Amino acid sequence: MKIKKISILKNFQCTGAACPSNCCRGWKIPIDDDTYKRYITEKGFFGFLLRCFLVKKEELTSFRCSKHQYRCPFWGLDRLCTLQKNHGTDYMPRVCVEFPRQLSNFGTFCEETLYLACHEAARLFLEQARAGIPFTFTETAGEADYEENTTNDDLDFLGYLLNSRSELITMLADGCGLNTSLLVYAKDAQDKCLSYGTVNTGINLGSEQFPLPSPLDYFPTENTPFTVNASTMHTLFFKGFYHPSLKHSSPVLYKLCQKYIREFYMLTKSNPAAADRKLNALLERTYDYVPDFDALMISYYIYFLQKNFLDIYEDYCFLKHMLCGMAQVQMLGLFVALYCKDRRGKKKGPLPTDELALILAIYERRAPQIEDALKEIIVSFP
Repeated sequence: MKIKKISILKNFQCTGAACPSNCCRGWKIPIDDDTYKRYITEKGFFGFLLRCFLVKKEELTSFRCSKHQYRCPFWGLDRLCTLQKNHGTDYMPRVCVEFPRQLSNFGTFCEETLYLACHEAARLFLEQARAGIPFTFTETAGEADYEENTTNDDLDFLGYLLNSRSELITMLADGCGLNTSLLVYAKDAQDKCLSYGTVNTGINLGSEQFPLPSPLDYFPTENTPFTVNASTMHTLFFKGFYHPSLKHSSPVLYKLCQKYIREFYMLTKSNPAAADRKLNALLERTYDYVPDFDALMISYYIYFLQKNFLDIYEDYCFLKHMLCGMAQVQMLGLFVALYCKDRRGKKKGPLPTDELALILAIYERRAPQIEDALKEIIVSFP
């Protein structure tokens, strides 16, 4: 089997207690079935302690955590995992062992990337993006020690998605930018799949018999940037991203959210045009602190495609996945801009990579929730 590893993975090493955004805090720690069975059969006081910290709700088993702290009960005062220190990785939940690695097994090959919700992964991403080094996969032969996580067996369609992803990345690298033409492609590819009837057996999407469009055919002759106005940002923020629990789970992100609410909530409702002008001005001033802002946002979307585009293999939802990535780019830009605004008059000069990595990491932990708001805006694109 081919094991494909994203280029920043080879340099990743957990920073442990030195991490400014520790993964042991800020979210529930899910317990996989194998680990759960081991915990409930463990003997002695250690087994009793493990079972005391387990909670099972709606088919999700996790470690019990304080309502106001959102931290793993085994996260020690030295900011290290006491389970790992005292009992080894065999007693750690699978997600703790794997994070921030995203491991995808497609049966014939695997892809291994890094979640940018980890500060060190975010830092490596930013360093490579700022150096202008493309995000590529290195292939090796081997065996995966994790299960196949797809139910699709249409290899023609998988091959089409791999080729389309490469073409999309080429378009972005050649200056296409976040363009509405990308969404036109996504809509056409999705409609084409539906027209063939994906529920019928014997259809190999992307084959010569059932061809699908190439992204290169949509390279824009007129550059129409994809942008999110203040009203759409309001929907993304309140219908998907924001939750009051961020006050305890992610205080830094919560502070930025409160700044957005103070500055845009009432204005967006009372005067959307004025809110648009204020949002554009806020983003424009970000270049004083992040001169390579545009290039970083494109790199972020390219990385999103590398990590998430093959999710289409399961649900055929081209438009949802590509729009979700674009929406995440726009909201990331908003939080970077809000953070930079706090620096005015306090610190001069470009935003250090470590600070930017912290914003990216805490944002990424919540960014997937944006998908909840897509159904409210997807009718407008393209």
